[in-house]
Amino acid sequence: MRSRIFYCAMTEALFLNDPLNDRSVGGLNRLSVLSSQLLDNWMYHHYGIKSSITCDRKLKWLLYEGYRSEFKQLRDSLAALPMTERDLYIASLPDSDERKSKLRRVNQLMPYLIRPGIAAYDYALYLAVAQSGVRLGYLAFNEARIFSREIAKLAQSQYESWDEYHLACIAGMHYLSGNDKPQKEDYITYMHARMLSRRLSPSKRISWRAKL
Repeated sequence: MRSRIFYCAMTEALFLNDPLNDRSVGGLNRLSVLSSQLLDNWMYHHYGIKSSITCDRKLKWLLYEGYRSEFKQLRDSLAALPMTERDLYIASLPDSDERKSKLRRVNQLMPYLIRPGIAAYDYALYLAVAQSGVRLGYLAFNEARIFSREIAKLAQSQYESWDEYHLACIAGMHYLSGNDKPQKEDYITYMHARMLSRRLSPSKRISWRAKL
């Protein structure tokens, strides 16, 4: 029960952003009773998951590499430049360079993130994909349980609090949105405020340092 509440809290920001495009999905627990067709469409159209093989491949990628890897590479390339030169460097890139938009978002988010970067987003998505994989028969329940626990412990070792973790997850959502229009302060502040205002927020029910 404690682990389940913790996993729901870890994915809270992800579901605020409505990843399945269905407002009836309010959290991780809803995945177990959701339409299999909706889950199947979400897994395939967003992540190319249509079998146990592709599900396992995606989960391993999220665990060992994830979106955080690309973010780190871009962040490191900007960190090598003085702060005053980063905007100039990004502006100098041709619009055809696919890194330009990503670098702009990374530059916006860098001051707000600690060393693990947007790893929290990978961990939240891992839990959602694993839960969906179990429901669709792509993943054994015991396997999902073991690795979900490892993901949670990994997150606890890298972030110091729910606030720190949630902000990193929200930053990852902004980074992957592909949209430079909403300023990072507006987006992050809005999403974080939505979380804090939730009376039944799972992260209010369990300590970040809970033993799992």
